[in-house]
Amino acid sequence: MSRSSLHGWLFGLAVLAASGCTDKSTETGSAGQDTTGGGSGESSTSGGGGTTTTGTPGTSASTSGGGMSGSSSGGASDPTTGCGFICPTDGGVSGECDPRVQDCPDGQKCTAVSPAPGEPWGVNKCIEIKGSSGVGDPCDIEGGKYTGVDNCGEGLICLLSDDNGMGGVCVEFCDVNDNCPNTMNAKCVVYNDGSLPICLASCDPLVQDCPEGQGCYNSAGDTFVCFKESAMPGEGMPGSECMYINQCQKGSFCAAVDAVANCPMGASGCCTPYCPVSGGDAPCQMGEMCVAFFEMGMAPPGYEDVGVCVIPA
Repeated sequence: MSRSSLHGWLFGLAVLAASGCTDKSTETGSAGQDTTGGGSGESSTSGGGGTTTTGTPGTSASTSGGGMSGSSSGGASDPTTGCGFICPTDGGVSGECDPRVQDCPDGQKCTAVSPAPGEPWGVNKCIEIKGSSGVGDPCDIEGGKYTGVDNCGEGLICLLSDDNGMGGVCVEFCDVNDNCPNTMNAKCVVYNDGSLPICLASCDPLVQDCPEGQGCYNSAGDTFVCFKESAMPGEGMPGSECMYINQCQKGSFCAAVDAVANCPMGASGCCTPYCPVSGGDAPCQMGEMCVAFFEMGMAPPGYEDVGVCVIPA
């Protein structure tokens, strides 16, 4: 492997919280992965508990729209779905309505809900509108975090809450053109069988410019979005095992086992720091070097210097 690209050594992420899956909060997704203007906390990534894809970041195949696998929960994957929080999509929107279109009767909104008790979001359903909170506003969910019964307005869903559905943030659903008309500087990413096409804030992994409690994670290809950081103090450090992207400390990436020094035998993946290619190998563990995240000439504008610490081939 050359210093110019990772070429297949890192997971092709599916998103977020939660993030397999991605957030480590019992749902991910996610990525995961709740994220809005920062976070979803539910996003998915590849690595453990779910579908794992490998490839070159920026060009590789991915299993989701973006991880807000995100997104996840309590650290363990959901026993029914095999996902922690937000799971990779395996098809189109599922359920009785389309959150991109908002095709419910007057007084109701189309949102994502759990298909069965104990499972994360997976289907779309018409729910009575019980509030008018806007993008980025605080919100709460009645009856648990997956019921869809929240105080966000039409076209929005309450994410980034605790396990009881409290303390969340209103996140915008993408429109039919994968745009985010009401969310500044956002990307449309799709999780959980298509039931969560959501708008998450774009970010810079080298700067980590997300709101407090959120990290900037790669969510499929060339997309970097903010979503809930689920790693507890002491977890997700370089060389630590990871099963979803936001299980790593912010500023790190969940990479393939063979790419990371000191990765435990039998691990699904391991955390490794992002690094500026122009800055040398300072953040890397012994035996690693800072390698460009994207293939030469494939980096989106502004991401040309993004690298990751990996073992040279």
